[in-house]
Amino acid sequence: MTGAIGPYPATMPAASDPLATPYLDASMIERVVALHDPLERNAAITRGYHALSEAMAAIIGRDQANWLTFGQWASAEARRSIDGEAVPAALRPFVGGRVAGAVAAGNAAIFGDVAPPFMRFIRAFRDDPLAQGDDRRLARIQDRLCADPQLAASEDLTRAFIAYIDSLRLRWADGSVRRRRASRVFVANVCVGAHEQRVADPFVQAAIPGRWISAIVATSHMGLRLPDGVLDLSRDVPPPDYLQGAQFPPDLTVLDDTDELELARRFGQDPDSAANSDAPDWESYAERMGFIFTLLRSHQQDPSLFELPAGTPAA
Repeated sequence: MTGAIGPYPATMPAASDPLATPYLDASMIERVVALHDPLERNAAITRGYHALSEAMAAIIGRDQANWLTFGQWASAEARRSIDGEAVPAALRPFVGGRVAGAVAAGNAAIFGDVAPPFMRFIRAFRDDPLAQGDDRRLARIQDRLCADPQLAASEDLTRAFIAYIDSLRLRWADGSVRRRRASRVFVANVCVGAHEQRVADPFVQAAIPGRWISAIVATSHMGLRLPDGVLDLSRDVPPPDYLQGAQFPPDLTVLDDTDELELARRFGQDPDSAANSDAPDWESYAERMGFIFTLLRSHQQDPSLFELPAGTPAA
């Protein structure tokens, strides 16, 4: 089975025409971010992440989750804070409104910042579907993307989209090439995460009531719901169910790419294990990114992540 563009295997059926989504229109993204009702806006953002994830998968393949695939689950989790469910009942009268407002604003800010470069990437390959098999076309697309002011201003975003394009230059000739391609998608995902967590930082600071000890107490009540259960943010990322006991998929068990190792060092992660991936203080950018690094690595080949999160309201 192939995706809508390119000869890449799919792990589950793709949308009938994922490149026809209205989220490839910049005005659509602007309208979503401008929605007044925070729960309506959150639902539209989650659906937007899902639609763009499907479009990215049609280009780079469904065997590797892209950053947007994870983004839809983070957005779905944000909904629990926006509607008050994630805040302990005893604290809701005191901090519930503050948390809801900060999370809702952060959810919109991240989508408004990160969706446009993905939109431009997807549109470039929608408009030139032959580029995937032509290095010169790929180079032209890369140059255009990197010339965009938003990417030019962010080393992490530039690195991310170059890595996504690198993944398209690779073929499925043998296992080593497959590993290399998985590595480039992983580097791309982590770099997008590093950028968007900088965008998120002031909203996280505003959402978490207090500093230091209070922040640690707040984190102890936080989790991330994925198809196979709730991940406790204050604990190391556990082995995901789809790997049946393994911590990382085979293609990412050994990190030997220079970029992978640099990112592991940057975020204090052990290249050989999930040790030290816990984030007991979610207010800390470094701790958040350590958790995110290992989460992205462990779940990159989990096919269930492509599902639209359960409970996402329809348009």
